[in-house]
Amino acid sequence: MRALEAVAISVVFVIFSAYFHVSAVYKPPSLHAYSVNRALAWLLLRSDSLPYGGELDKVVVDVVPSLVYLDNGGSLAYFRNSTKVHSFRAIWLGYNGTLSPRIVVIGVEP
Repeated sequence: MRALEAVAISVVFVIFSAYFHVSAVYKPPSLHAYSVNRALAWLLLRSDSLPYGGELDKVVVDVVPSLVYLDNGGSLAYFRNSTKVHSFRAIWLGYNGTLSPRIVVIGVEP
């Protein structure tokens, strides 16, 4: 009975390994996710008060070339139309020692 259980576990492991290998090799993750996450991380490091002033829109347009929309704490701005959009979110907790969270959502084309 233990041998049958070991064979079943081995078969499931082989199927999972083959499926994972095929999906990783033939369908790699797209690079737009990495580029937008890097841009958001750079914006977070650049300024703690960026979304609280009015300059976030123009800075994001310069940093992210495939920008579709920008939601800065409720104020939504569209820059182009697109049928497929991936959204990324960043949260600024405050600036100069204050605690006033602001959620920024950026939509980009793949």
